[in-house]
Formats: sequence, structure tokens, C-alpha cells
Amino acid sequence: MHHERRRFLWLAVLACAPLLCSADSAHAQLRIVSYNTLTGENPGVQTARPTAATVLEAIGLQSVNGVAKPIDVMLLQEQYTTEISTQSFVDVLNGIYGAGTYARSTLNALTSDSQRRGGAPAMLYNTQTVQLIAETRFGTVNGSNQARSSMRYQLRPVGYDASADFYAYSDHYKAGDTAADMTRRNLEAVAVRNNANALGEGSHLIFAGDYNIQSSGEAMFQTLVAAGAGQANDPLNAAGTPGSPVTWRDNTSYKSIHTQDPDGPMDDRFDFQLVSGEMLDGEGMSIISNSYRAFGNNGTHTLNGAITTGSGASATVLSALRTNSDHLPVVADYQIPAKLGVELAAVPPIITMGASISLDVTVSNIASVVAAIGADELDYTLSVTGDLFGGADGIDLALGGGNLHQVTLNTGTPGLKSGVITVTSSSQGAANALQTFPINFEVASPFLAADFDENGFVDGDDLATWQTNFGVATGATKSVGDANLDGAIDGGDYLLWQQQFNAAGAALASTNVPEPTAGAMLLTALALAGRRKRQ
Repeated sequence: MHHERRRFLWLAVLACAPLLCSADSAHAQLRIVSYNTLTGENPGVQTARPTAATVLEAIGLQSVNGVAKPIDVMLLQEQYTTEISTQSFVDVLNGIYGAGTYARSTLNALTSDSQRRGGAPAMLYNTQTVQLIAETRFGTVNGSNQARSSMRYQLRPVGYDASADFYAYSDHYKAGDTAADMTRRNLEAVAVRNNANALGEGSHLIFAGDYNIQSSGEAMFQTLVAAGAGQANDPLNAAGTPGSPVTWRDNTSYKSIHTQDPDGPMDDRFDFQLVSGEMLDGEGMSIISNSYRAFGNNGTHTLNGAITTGSGASATVLSALRTNSDHLPVVADYQIPAKLGVELAAVPPIITMGASISLDVTVSNIASVVAAIGADELDYTLSVTGDLFGGADGIDLALGGGNLHQVTLNTGTPGLKSGVITVTSSSQGAANALQTFPINFEVASPFLAADFDENGFVDGDDLATWQTNFGVATGATKSVGDANLDGAIDGGDYLLWQQQFNAAGAALASTNVPEPTAGAMLLTALALAGRRKRQ
């Protein structure tokens, strides 16, 4: 029978604490909105209308693919200034979800009309799920170039590092049907593409805004979707090809994606969320299939009528959309990267030589999401070094509960042992993608269970330790002196000490001595201790 000293070290707690090996409290799966809100006229409406709360709350409550959650990022157009217009929407959302939940960008776009600032793009975000890393304003703004600045926002899901960053563009292109208007729209698209191309291949990009175009054949659209590092793609595949463009205006085939104008006529697809190819591959940060929609539009409204003639939302929400919006919001849900979580079972620091000991290791995808579809799968490898055996490769989906693996401890020889458990994830943008856990333990000879002071041999000092603790009922807790690990320090422990006594007790080891009473045990112990010291 192996006697093991069970002084357990809870490595799972110690190792995971700095890495927060548990799911975040806030659901970080992202719901992103592009919205022309009709709050940029001067004079005119500059703040959110009373019905804005109805619209924004309804967007958060809508369930698509099993996902319903508050807005995480809203890319806005028709903002007078961020301090006035955008802040008014921040206030509306904080009124719904609590003070401090939402914040906004601070950089104001330039406009080509100093007397009428209508149309400026901006952005607000949920601070519990997204960090704003940087905001950039670019483009030449004047009467013959861009009508308004292009805005780019570098964003990061909360709980992730820079490998999970993505960029969202908010643009409000020049309105109008003249050749000059089209030229100015294309100049802005060229500026956006040059900016996106400079970010390089592999960047996760969203190109949102009010495009003010009627057909995918227009030059500005073809500029955005042309091949290259910053190429934009239509998640709906509803743009045809360069040789066969699509006209969205007054086209019943595309009525369900029309966004202009909810007050009537609803006749155009003016508003978009185009994305880079990296957002379409299902790896890391990616748009969730079948989540892109013109909010409130299910195609049942009357073509060229108001959105209230349809049934894409409740009558109250449709009415609010009609009064609050210049265009319908475009909403899409995005999966976040995986997040690696590792939990280790307890390790006894001292193990009897030859004992079979395996350590449970649970590897989980702890990305905090509403539904499993909201995060990338976790691909991982578990490896070991030193006095450890084992290894594994695995996959875990978000909300999957984790996979259990076992690592075996080398107990073949006595002595101090160590090793490292390493778990790495190859999933794109994964959080906590590299975790290492040092493991330390001691393998003791099975014949030294009574070596209480762990000096390598059994002697009178160990007997004195037993004598000091004699009579203690330890229960399930290991105490020094409990050589046979039966939960009590008694005569059985003395007999084991007697058998292992390496010198004076050697002769006694062959003597069949019945287990003494407590009093007799104490006298014998004292006599043996004195004898040992004399020798």
C-alpha cells in the first residue's frame, strides 16, 4: 500500500487568477449598426428625437440566429457634432442600459459647407464590450472633393489584445445624381481605399455609411470592391459583378434591403456595411452569416411607400423608425475570436514512488457570448515538458463546456520533480492564446513514510515529532506524525516508525509487538528516544 502525503496545492486557482480563467460578465459578441439619424441639420434637428429610444432598444431586443443583445458599435451619419448629436444618442442608450455604459468618438468630421454641417459621420460604442483604440479623420474636404471627412475607428473587443483589433469606417458620401456628384463620391472612395490598403493584408475592416448611390455600377462602389489589400465585399452578395452591375432603385427584387427613406419613398439601398475578406472567412472576428439586415424591413412594405406599410417590426417600432430616421439602420452581428481558458486539478506536492498519478486539465473556449455562434471555435494544443507525460490537440466551441485531458506525473524515481504544461491556441485573434503552468512535486521512497522532518532517514527526531502530536485526530487533513494516513496520530503510526527506524530500531523491526495502549506507547517512545540519543 502506498502512503502519500496529501498536502494539496490548488494550482488551478493560483495559475488562473492572473488570467481570469472564467467567462467575462459582459457578452462581447458584437452587434454593429450603421445609421443615418437625421440629426445634422443647421438650423434643424441636432439631437435624437424622443422616438430614438424605441428604435435603439428594439435593435437590441431583436433575435437573429438566436442572438439578441444591445448595440455594441453604432456608426452614425447626419451628426451635427459629436458633442451635440452623437452625445444625445449616448444619453439615450445610457438611459436604457445604465450610466456609463456607452461612450462616443470625440473627433469631429470636417464638412464642405460651414453654414450647414449636416451629414457628418461619427461613432458611439458600448464600453463593456468594445474599446476605442484610435480615431482618424482623413480626406480632402472642399466644394470639389469630399463633401465630408471620412472617419476611421480602430476598435478592440474587451478582454482581447491587439491581434483582435478591427477597423470601422463611417462615411457619408456626396448626395445627388449629377456627374459632379458621382465624381466627388468616387474621390472619397479612393481616399478610403488608399487608407484601407495601407493597413495591409489581413486587416479586419467594416466600410459603413450612407453611400447615396442607386447602382453597384457607380465608380465609387467599384473603387471600394476592386481587388487589393483593402478590398470591400458585400456580405449579401447583392451587388452583381463589374460586368453586370445591379440597380437597387425601384427594384422589387431588392426591396427587403432598401433603406431610403422610411418616411417614403422607400426606393433605394443607400446604406451599407461592406467588409474585408477577413470578415467573411469565419475565423477570428467575422460577420455572422444571415445576420445582415435593414432593420424593420422584411420586404412587406409598399414599394415607394413608407416603412409603416410593412410588418418588419411592431407598429410602434415602425412608427419610431419613420420619425427618427433619415434612413433605416443597417444591422449585422459579428463573432468575436475564441478565448482560451485552462483549469488544472490539485497536485499533491509529495507522491510515493511508483504511484500512478494523473492530473486533470480542462481546456475551454470561454469567449463570453449569447450563443455559440457568437465566437470562433478554439483550436488548441496541449504539450508537456520535464517530468510529465501527455499531450493533446482539440477543438472547443463557445459555451461547449470544455474538454478534459490528463497529464501523467513521472513517479518512477525518488527526488524533486518538475515540468511545464503549455496550452496554445492557433485560432485567429484568440485571447490568452499562450498559457504555461509550472508543476512541482516530490517523489518519496515508499519506505520513508515516517520521515516526518523529511531529512532522508527515520530517526529519534521523527519519534519526538510523533510523540508531540500523539492523540490528535486529523480526519481528512494530513498532519505531521500521521505516517499511515489513517486520519489519526496513534499507535499505528508508531509501529510504522518502529519498522523504519534505521539503526537502533532495526532489531525491533523483526519483533512481533502487539499494538500498545496509549500510555504504554508513550513510555516506549520515550525509552526509544533516549536510547537513540545515547547511541
